[in-house]
Amino acid sequence: MDSRVIDITSAVVSGAVLLVFLITLPGIMDPGFGYLLAMVIFILTMSGAGFYLNKTIS
Repeated sequence: MDSRVIDITSAVVSGAVLLVFLITLPGIMDPGFGYLLAMVIFILTMSGAGFYLNKTIS
């Protein structure tokens, strides 16, 4: 599979993960902590996708 397609797919999935957690986490816990946790999960998702892309391209 082309690396550009994988890159775009990982960005779309990570964006969807961010939206889901931004909607659900503040409703479950303290809103400030929920938003912070959603951002941390998004950063970890993007980092994991980047490491996966680097591993598959190399």
